[in-house]
Amino acid sequence: MVVAALAGFGVPEPAKAQSSPAKVTDPVPMIELRTPAGGRFYTLSPREAADAVSKHRFTREPGQVGYWRTASFFGSQPVFRLRGGSGYLLTASTSERDALVKQGFADEGVTGHLWSTQQPGMERLLRFSKSGEWRVAFESRSGELTGQGYRADGPLGWGHTEWIRAGAIYFGTFNPASTDVIGATKRTFGRDGDYWGGVRDFSGRDPAVAQNTQGWSGNFSHLSPSIGFYDDSKPATLEKHIDQATGAGLDFFQFYWYWDTTKKKQPERFDVSLNAFGAARNRLDIDYTLTVCAHPWGNLGIPKEDFGTVADDFVRHFRQPNFLRANDGRLLLTLCDRRGIGNGSDADTREFISVVRQRAASALGEDIMVLGYWEAMLDPAAPERWGTEGAYCGVRIDHEKSYARYAATLPEYLAKGPSQFMRCAAQNFDERPRFPHLIPDRSKIRFYPDQTPELFGDVLSTLRKDIAGSRRISAVDNFVSIYAWNEWHEGGIIEPNARDGCRYLGIVHDSLGLRTGKGC
Repeated sequence: MVVAALAGFGVPEPAKAQSSPAKVTDPVPMIELRTPAGGRFYTLSPREAADAVSKHRFTREPGQVGYWRTASFFGSQPVFRLRGGSGYLLTASTSERDALVKQGFADEGVTGHLWSTQQPGMERLLRFSKSGEWRVAFESRSGELTGQGYRADGPLGWGHTEWIRAGAIYFGTFNPASTDVIGATKRTFGRDGDYWGGVRDFSGRDPAVAQNTQGWSGNFSHLSPSIGFYDDSKPATLEKHIDQATGAGLDFFQFYWYWDTTKKKQPERFDVSLNAFGAARNRLDIDYTLTVCAHPWGNLGIPKEDFGTVADDFVRHFRQPNFLRANDGRLLLTLCDRRGIGNGSDADTREFISVVRQRAASALGEDIMVLGYWEAMLDPAAPERWGTEGAYCGVRIDHEKSYARYAATLPEYLAKGPSQFMRCAAQNFDERPRFPHLIPDRSKIRFYPDQTPELFGDVLSTLRKDIAGSRRISAVDNFVSIYAWNEWHEGGIIEPNARDGCRYLGIVHDSLGLRTGKGC
């Protein structure tokens, strides 16, 4: 069980919190900036880039100059950055570096690591120069740049032109501990012990349960997982999900995390699925993070007296080698709902985040990055008020009632995001399977009537284009959060299903240009 694997950590003396970029093994964006004198400056560090802009009047160039690694690896070669006067240049040659230092250049150390030989899907990066200006670009741009008067100085190494890290919200509640669904299903449909109530009824895929779509027309046979109606408290279920997700190139799961104010622990129906993930034999094949849902109703908030206990539970997860990290190495935590944190005030949210930071710094000497929910983008000052670095975004069903309009307005929506921003894609939203046992009032049922796989592909392509031309300085600039892996009661589903198979995972892989995965 994951609890046993996480237990037993000590709490050392407080240490200075720091990020750990060397622990990030995925390629990260190389950020290009222009200096006030017209030179080019390159860095993998969002913090260094932000300082260059705010303190030295550098400007961010759009896009990325490939994706590099922050630490050395087998088959890598370092690339050095040197400064001469107001200009900067990169070189992979130690002899050139040493010669330039003798000429008065300042050696600013290793700026990143590239592959020394070509690998699948990579292009070669070259340095170009013109009148004391040095810049870096992929070899495919040689004709364009030489036409502008640049000279190709030589190669730096091989790198990826794109590297998007895509993950999916994981809703772990399909297990025998989901007593609310089981009770509602028994009262409404007369079946006991069924934690798939509603979904099973709509799907028509269970011979023992008559299809009951409550008067809505359509084909609902997709509401059946390809692996069958499973129990997500079993490690074998999570192992299958991990195989499916990584086979399509997904990089992480975002587990919804709740707190039971009465029992002073995570509710069992969610805890058991996270435990199952921790016990899965292939758990290290995929990263994971926690998405904190402190709802302001029932017993799902986090009172102030529980802040320390909750923070300690997070620290146990932070210790795991596959806990998700931002590109700068910080441990990444997200908040899906902050209204139940303390009294829901900005001050209580700041205090809660401060406690989590302090516990992580004391126990691990590590810094964390916290992103609030997408509502922050409707108020640019919200992240600062809450003590978060930025935001991740999610479903817009309460703002856009048409999926076609959701897709069409996405560029405008993305442009409103804060600098530190994890982009998102909603596969769908459809909570009709919650009627009538979980939502008795039919008028309150929300769903997109016009969602199609093609429109979902358009949404993902929009995100890919937005990333490629980004001007943000962000440690999560190439991250995409997808709603959702398995929100079977709410329609957000990219998990393979009995009708569509792996179609949606294939759309994710191809539309985002994911560089890993051998197929579902």
